[in-house]
Amino acid sequence: MKALRVLRVLAAVAALAFMLPPSAVLADCMMPPPVEEAAQTAEIVFVGTVTETSNHSSWASVVVEETWRGPDQPAAVIVKGGPAGNMATSVDRFFEVGVKYLFFPYADEAGGLADNSCTNTVQWTADLAQLRPADARQPLGGTAAEEGFDVAGVIAPLGVAVLVGGALLVAGLLARGRT
Repeated sequence: MKALRVLRVLAAVAALAFMLPPSAVLADCMMPPPVEEAAQTAEIVFVGTVTETSNHSSWASVVVEETWRGPDQPAAVIVKGGPAGNMATSVDRFFEVGVKYLFFPYADEAGGLADNSCTNTVQWTADLAQLRPADARQPLGGTAAEEGFDVAGVIAPLGVAVLVGGALLVAGLLARGRT
């Protein structure tokens, strides 16, 4: 009888645990190395400006200005400073729209970019320019200002639209002439 009561209490506690909303996940990290050292040793380093945030400001859409270390970056990337959804950790990083950062992200399991308060990512200041390596690179595809308007990318769809429109016009005129 007593075992049955204990079993009921455990079942009620388990059911209650599944009904509670997600809570924060606790994490801890070691103190990162000085920014000067990390700029020379980190796997991925780039300069970029946050254009938009999501997921409670922990995910940032970033326009990449320069890649300092690691693989070449596209002109725009997403940096995830925390988990998706209602989850949160004690090391989430939060971003501000319009702010330029020196990013020190890492590759996540899906091949994207992740960041947290355990990395050296910092808001850009003029003194960080002295850390810029001689081999800093522009992002893949360059910037929108360098690329300009892509006329070649518009010609083919425009040509198809004109041909289809012309064919429909001729078909309509022929059908109208038969009645």
